[in-house]
Amino acid sequence: MHHNSKQLQKLQADLATAHAEICKLQQENAFLRKQLAPKLSITYTPPSPSGHTTSSTVSSFPCSPPTPSKRLLSPSNASTPFPKIAKPKRDNSQPSLAAIARQFSSPAEPTSFKLIHVPVRHHLPLQQLRSNLRRLHINTRRILDIHYSDRNLASFLIHIGYETELRSHLSKFNIAVRDDFDPLYPSIIRDPTFVNEPIDRKVQHTRIAFLHRICVALP
Repeated sequence: MHHNSKQLQKLQADLATAHAEICKLQQENAFLRKQLAPKLSITYTPPSPSGHTTSSTVSSFPCSPPTPSKRLLSPSNASTPFPKIAKPKRDNSQPSLAAIARQFSSPAEPTSFKLIHVPVRHHLPLQQLRSNLRRLHINTRRILDIHYSDRNLASFLIHIGYETELRSHLSKFNIAVRDDFDPLYPSIIRDPTFVNEPIDRKVQHTRIAFLHRICVALP
C-alpha cells in the first residue's frame, strides 16, 4: 500500500511537470502567432452556410502552386529524361559555299569590268569606306577594288554583271553616280612636278597610273 502511494505521488508530479510544460509551449505558440500575424497574407474566407466564418488554422498560409521547373519525380517519370529541343543551327557557311559553287560553273555574264565613280565628302580609310557600304546592304565582296580617283571621288572596280544591282542599291540612298568622270583625263593629275608638262605627257602618266591600279586590283 505504501509502495502504491509513492507511485501515485510520482505520477502526479510527472503530470504536473507535463502540464507546466504544455502551458509554457502554449504561451510560446501564442507569442509566435502574435509576431507572425502582420506577415500573413490577407485572404478572404467565405461565410459558412450557418453564418459563421471558419477559424484560421495553419492552412491559412499562402501556398504557391508548384512551378514546372520543380516537377516532382514519380516512379513513372523518374527514369524518363526530358525531351531536348534541338536549336536551329545558324547557317553561316551558305554564302561561302555558294561562292565556291560559282567557281565550277561556266561564266554566264560578259567577262569584263567597270569602274563606278561616286562622290564622297571626306577622304575616309578604305576599310571604313567598305564598312559604310556594308551598312547600306551593299555586297562589298563583289567590289574588287576601291580607290580615290580624284579629290572627293571614290571609284569601285566591279564585274560588269554587278553594275545594275550596285546602281540600284546606290539609288535607294540617293547616291549619285558620276558617269561623266574620266579617270584618264589629264586634269586629275595633282603632282606639282607635272604642272608644266605637255598634255601628251600628262595623258601618258595618267594612263600608266590607271593601268597599274587595275593590274594590282585584278587577280
